[in-house]
Amino acid sequence: MSIKQLEADVRSIISGFHSPVGITIKNETETLNINANSRMPAASVIKIPIIMEAFRQAENGGLDLSETLSVPADTIVGGSGVLQALSEDVSMTVLDVLTLMIIVSDNTASNLALKWVGIDHVNRLCRELQCHHTEIQRYFMDMKAAEEGLENTTTAGDMVNFLEEIASPWLLSRNSAKRILHIMTRQQLSSKLPAYHTNDDIIMANKTGELADAEHDVGIFQFQERTVFAAVLMDRVSDHVAARQAIARIGKMIMDRNY
Repeated sequence: MSIKQLEADVRSIISGFHSPVGITIKNETETLNINANSRMPAASVIKIPIIMEAFRQAENGGLDLSETLSVPADTIVGGSGVLQALSEDVSMTVLDVLTLMIIVSDNTASNLALKWVGIDHVNRLCRELQCHHTEIQRYFMDMKAAEEGLENTTTAGDMVNFLEEIASPWLLSRNSAKRILHIMTRQQLSSKLPAYHTNDDIIMANKTGELADAEHDVGIFQFQERTVFAAVLMDRVSDHVAARQAIARIGKMIMDRNY
């Protein structure tokens, strides 16, 4: 499928949305960009650079992924996740916390990870990967900071840059990137880009993001002969069902046509 046909089909899918939509779809030879540099609230897709920085620090000896730590009751926050439903003072390894951050988008786990690695360090990683529109300004579910105008932001183009680093690393070690990719393939939130994933020959690794008015999904499609990266960010969403269906249709199109 040509890039022109891909763009026409994607634009047809999103034509009914009059709110901001940012899309990047990239294979080894071509890239489709639609508002790829439009900065949007990142929601939980920002958790990808967090896990990348955690693994980088583990490589350098600054973080022990096998260390078992308690989850203090005063760190529990709401929103997505399972830690808020478990016993008080539950303990788990750093790696398990990072895994929960990705596969169920656990906000408590995400805040713990962000505290361990440091906001400044994650933002530095973003700059090193030339993701200049991506920035973490606050912790997850920090409503006071949000009311003060602090927001985590990213773009579709930046998110594809992160995905490319995971698939073909130059900043991370190959082992770290492989482990991050494996965690992403165990994603439990699969109603968007992977919604129509039924072909075992296609490896799907994704990370979703949701806010009260946003629907995002970013993912890696590994075919037998090629890899495709996709990021779809939708802001100021009024119909979440329609937005999720649109993202799912884009994912299906990528898988069906082996873009």
